[in-house]
Amino acid sequence: MKPGSLARRLAARIIRSIPIVRRQFLTSTDYRVLSGPDEARRTSTTSNGWFAARTVQRQERAYLNLIEAMKRGAPRLDFAVAAAAVEETKLATPTVLEVGCGSGYYSEIFARLLPGKLRYSGVDYSEAMIARARARYQSVAFEVADATQLPYPNDSFDIVFNGVSLLHILAYQDAIREAARVASRFCILHTVPVHQHRTTFLTKYAYGAPVVEIIFEKRELIELCENAGLTLVREWSCIPYDLREITGHHSTTETYLFSKRSAPTAAP
Repeated sequence: MKPGSLARRLAARIIRSIPIVRRQFLTSTDYRVLSGPDEARRTSTTSNGWFAARTVQRQERAYLNLIEAMKRGAPRLDFAVAAAAVEETKLATPTVLEVGCGSGYYSEIFARLLPGKLRYSGVDYSEAMIARARARYQSVAFEVADATQLPYPNDSFDIVFNGVSLLHILAYQDAIREAARVASRFCILHTVPVHQHRTTFLTKYAYGAPVVEIIFEKRELIELCENAGLTLVREWSCIPYDLREITGHHSTTETYLFSKRSAPTAAP
């Protein structure tokens, strides 16, 4: 083994062995399964790191290299899938609302992968996230808003895109209904962690901050969307996310395109 390779392996082992260090350097760490939604709600009062400016900075740093790779023509799978889901709607320059936009990086992803093909807006309930999004992408419309109580009339946007935030929304049933209400044509649930067992609630450290996370039972998730007036059009496998060592069940992430039943579905 080369000396440099050995040094890197030893450094990685040291980082993982010390809690305060691994939480600083690793994107996701220190998972713990919760007993159910009640414990998740209690835990969320002290485990909501998305409001901290430090979390915003760390998330942004984590995505910088991915965005640079995308600019060089090598987008990560989840970026490519997000663009494919929007294109699958067959809508010309649709209005897209991203719910849970974080620091707004998907506005840049869509601008690069679908240049001129959509009109993007973003909302997030974290003021720190929105402040950073507005500073970085000054020509894009961002607002502070709760996914479970969106401040828009019915049918306000052609597409509502939930990009990697549903897993952190404990009232996810309400968030799905609100997405369906505000969308006029389609809803996209992007990079959703799912498995074939009951919906599981966890805590973890994300970008060094404590948060609550959900692994959805796929069947339950699809039924909730159908009950909200949505019809599944297509699904994509997305980036790997197997938490079997923590939950006891294999999991992955998937992206779903739903049409609103009052609107025509996408062409096959």
